[in-house]
Amino acid sequence: MLGAVAARLPHVSLPARRRRTAAASPRPDAVSVPREVLKFSAAGLLAALLVAGGSFWAVSRAATAEAINTAQLVTQLDGTSVVQPLLSAGVVAGEPLALGALDRVVRTRVLSSRVVRVKLWTSGGRIVYSDLTGLIGQTYPLGDDELGAFTSGNVASDDSDLSKPENRFERSYGSLLEVYLPLRAADGTTLLFETYQRDAVIQADRNRVWNGLLPALIAGISVFFVLQIPLSWRLARRLERSGRDRAALLQRAIDSSERERHRVAADLHDGPVQNLTGVSLSLGMMAAKLEHDETIDRAAVAAGISAASTEARNAIRELRSLMIEIAPPDLERGGLGAALERLLAGARESGVRTALHLPERLELSPEATSLLYRVAQESVRNVLKHAGAQTLALTVTRAADAVTLDVVDDGCGFDAEQLRRRRNEGHVGLALLEERVAETGAQLLVDSRPGAGTTVHLRIDV
Repeated sequence: MLGAVAARLPHVSLPARRRRTAAASPRPDAVSVPREVLKFSAAGLLAALLVAGGSFWAVSRAATAEAINTAQLVTQLDGTSVVQPLLSAGVVAGEPLALGALDRVVRTRVLSSRVVRVKLWTSGGRIVYSDLTGLIGQTYPLGDDELGAFTSGNVASDDSDLSKPENRFERSYGSLLEVYLPLRAADGTTLLFETYQRDAVIQADRNRVWNGLLPALIAGISVFFVLQIPLSWRLARRLERSGRDRAALLQRAIDSSERERHRVAADLHDGPVQNLTGVSLSLGMMAAKLEHDETIDRAAVAAGISAASTEARNAIRELRSLMIEIAPPDLERGGLGAALERLLAGARESGVRTALHLPERLELSPEATSLLYRVAQESVRNVLKHAGAQTLALTVTRAADAVTLDVVDDGCGFDAEQLRRRRNEGHVGLALLEERVAETGAQLLVDSRPGAGTTVHLRIDV
């Protein structure tokens, strides 16, 4: 009775799955190569400008330091090779003949367009000699730079403070650089040899160094900027490809989700919904007969109720199976073996003899465990739905570099034409499985022939 009622139920056509267009699907923003190149170039230009600014500052300091080193070197050469040999005791004592001999040499060999004034100081601040004779014998307090040069014995330099009284005669020259060098006289007295050098000459030396380094600096920065343009283009193209790949992956995920929902809806309609509808109609008909027909065969009613109970249990089992498919078990907590055993328990309830072969210790990543379970789940579902198998075996094997899963049944099998026809009818579970396996880099092989059963082989490199 129940089978007749279920047979009369109309088949409800489910709405065909529509593929979402790229415009309707959420996807990563498209990457414009010219725009990205422009952004990279702008960032590169900014970086080049920052590098250029830092480089110009460093080169400027280096050029200034080199110009000052040149001024100090000039003073060292003049002091040690020209002036020091003439520093007799008479010069220290202020004897006119000794000072005259020193003055003639200073004027011919030291004073120049660079050096405009020369002074010799004692540590007490007395001017022993100057090319400006009016300063000889005068005493002025020494500054920290002069005293530091006396103490260290090394050459030193500083910008001239033209506001000091001892420098009043140099004010007409404008900015000057003072360079100090301690020299030892013939009688052992330490004197401070001081030259005043034109700042314009110092700046000319600085510019000469700067002009020598500037072309190489500009060329280097230009090469840096030019080379980053093709690099920016390649990076932008890579971003564009990555964006397309992400969009395609997202679209596949959306399509897979839609196909899965369509499959679940079809399974619900063709299985539990049909069964429960038949149960409902059958129980209603029997209730009506019990109410109005006093001669009804109670044995037939009992058989009908028993059949309805069986159909209800089948529907509950199918609903539980669908619940597991929609929300798979926690594999990390419960373990892969327990999850596979539950899959086979459902097959045994359908009358299929099952076998599970699993290593005692199987340590896998969560991703590999999930993929193994999904392949086993889809394979078992296909066996129960299409194969009509008597036996079903799941075997998991762990090797040094891989883990494999084999799902073997002795069902009706299929060929390529049957597979194509099933996919055209909307049975896309195996296609989804192949897609998912391919995305993970694993290998899935399906070996089947009509009448010879089916073997599903999964290999995951670990």
